[in-house]
Amino acid sequence: MDINDIAAKAAAKIDAARDLKVNAVRKAAASGVEVAEAAALLAAAEQKYAKDFAAALRADWTETDLRGFGLDAPSKRPGGRPRGKKGIPAATSASTGSEN
Repeated sequence: MDINDIAAKAAAKIDAARDLKVNAVRKAAASGVEVAEAAALLAAAEQKYAKDFAAALRADWTETDLRGFGLDAPSKRPGGRPRGKKGIPAATSASTGSEN
């Protein structure tokens, strides 16, 4: 057997193993991208559901009514402007003593 033949066979085996490893990583990366895209779609759908559920509550439906229709309360509140704090008056320039 020739040394060059042995080296060529070894190199071919290493290349084949490397290609398998690279392809496995490529497939895992593609699946990871799909998962990230699906998670973004799910987050958007959950946000829309939370807003629509809140709109149904504002339309005089109760959570009990909506549950009766098979609609569970969303796991997250809809985004938007945060509610103001109750019972704490906002500071004004008169109350801070900045009169001239």
